[in-house]
Amino acid sequence: MDTITIQNLKCNKHPNKNLQFIQVNDILTQSISTKPLFYCSSCFNHDLHFQSINYLMIDQIFQEAETNIIPKWPPVNNYQIISDLIDLTSNQSSLDYVQQITDFFDQFKEEFLNKIDIIQKKMINEALKYPIDTQQIIKRYQDISNILQFKQLLNNQQPNNLQDHSILCKEFISQMESQKDKNTELLQSLLTQANQLQKNFNMEYPHMIKQQLFTFIDHISFFNLEIPEVNSINHNSTRSHQQTNITNQNNQIGDFKLGSDLIMKLVSNESNFCSDQFLNKLNDILQSINPLLKQFSFKTAVFKENKEQIDFSKISEEKINFIEEYVKHSVALSRGEQQFEQEAKDSLEIKQMIQIVESKMSFLKQDFIQQFEKFLVDVKPFLKQINFTNSFTDKQKFDFFRNINLKDSKLYTLFEENLPNLDLKLFATEYNNGQRDCVVNKKENGYYEIEKLNNIGWVNCISSINLQKDLKYIFRIKVESLNEGKCFIIGLMKNSDTGITDGSTNELICQLQKNNQSVIKVGSWGIDKQLKGAGFKTSVENMIELRLYLKEQILEMLDYPNYEYKLGLDDKYKVKLTQFDDLRFYIGICNQETKIILMDVKIVNEFIY
Repeated sequence: MDTITIQNLKCNKHPNKNLQFIQVNDILTQSISTKPLFYCSSCFNHDLHFQSINYLMIDQIFQEAETNIIPKWPPVNNYQIISDLIDLTSNQSSLDYVQQITDFFDQFKEEFLNKIDIIQKKMINEALKYPIDTQQIIKRYQDISNILQFKQLLNNQQPNNLQDHSILCKEFISQMESQKDKNTELLQSLLTQANQLQKNFNMEYPHMIKQQLFTFIDHISFFNLEIPEVNSINHNSTRSHQQTNITNQNNQIGDFKLGSDLIMKLVSNESNFCSDQFLNKLNDILQSINPLLKQFSFKTAVFKENKEQIDFSKISEEKINFIEEYVKHSVALSRGEQQFEQEAKDSLEIKQMIQIVESKMSFLKQDFIQQFEKFLVDVKPFLKQINFTNSFTDKQKFDFFRNINLKDSKLYTLFEENLPNLDLKLFATEYNNGQRDCVVNKKENGYYEIEKLNNIGWVNCISSINLQKDLKYIFRIKVESLNEGKCFIIGLMKNSDTGITDGSTNELICQLQKNNQSVIKVGSWGIDKQLKGAGFKTSVENMIELRLYLKEQILEMLDYPNYEYKLGLDDKYKVKLTQFDDLRFYIGICNQETKIILMDVKIVNEFIY
């Protein structure tokens, strides 16, 4: 009927032609156009602007509308969609999902049962190699022992013929006894085989395999949304996903399931240097057994407490290579190979670093230098990042200062003069109206000038801060004005005593007196132990240097700058230096027209003289 209808459709312009095409697109834009909706073959040839995308064969609609997807229909914005649908439906078997599922399981059941039959026969044949039950063991025993022949012999006893029967039995027993070694060997073999099978036979493992198979079967799915592993194509694409999944489990104790992600994270760490080929293959294998892996759970954290796997992927390959070399280097050092350690010490990098720290201008302790050298040996692989070839701007000058003689008095004086001055903020206490009768002025150059205004008693001038036990101090005092025979005191005093008594109470002082043009020591008030020279006498500059290191119980007085005399604190008073916590620098003056200047207060690394 459809064919007759098509044949009856004739073109108005070409009556002898059947209509073959119908316009199915751009109709809305041509609503007032006189252009015909139907075309015959002649119309098609005469239309110089014919656009095939807008026309559909009428015959195709009649013949394929009920069975196929028709190209160009319905009108759409993207005809690739219809083209893709045509491609999709062209292979009918690929869309018959129910049939595919049915075929899969039918084939699976057949192959599965065949495989089970093969394994079953194999296991039975293996078991038949052994005496597998009581009857077989007894049967084998009967063959070895001839017990049934012995029974038959005993049953054949003739009445009134015991002597002959005894002879036969004796012969049989003698024969069996003569092969005692063979009997023992055969029975031992029987026992060994029976025990071997009993030890080797394991029903738990097949049950476990069976359960694993059921687990795999439970995870059979034909739909990607139900298969989380399907997106894990290779370890590179899943690494960030693995990191996210496992980070939250790092140090959490509780049930969590083992999975391919965790194993890949542990194995694929860059520090293992596994090849991509190996990791890709391992990932494929783990993904294939992931349902099985997830059956195992742990009640413990993956990593140690407060620890997690180092993510080496965030650092460069160059640094990873340094780390690898460092580990190998540390392992070699841990073996205690002296030659290897010495070679490291003799390397250019470490030699130059040690030259720098051993320089006499660095004032470093020897134990620190040794510790630093050990550290350099430990981290030698990382020193390659530093170019030691041209590390000095002037190697000759460096060598000169490295080997310089710091005992040279001129050099030492120059060095000390360039140290920063510490401001102790000297002041007079209220003891004996010191703040009224004594003037303490700080000069522009930082010096403190102390002057007594009358002759009424001793006054105390002290620093405003307690002296620290772990610092080495140098105090330089100049006697600017002091009448002949008059005295003053320098040393240390407890801050808690400065308002109630003079400095002699603590016995950490030295009393000095003007004698001609010099200042000499008089009396014994603590600092009177002779360490250098005989007595104590200043030069014409009338300057005194006081040295203090509370931690090591050092309190010394020297003539500056000649250093010809040195007095130290008497041993019986040294404990006070570490015992008292509020010791301060102290100057005591008594007489009018006495003027003492505190010139320098410096913190040094070492006392040279």
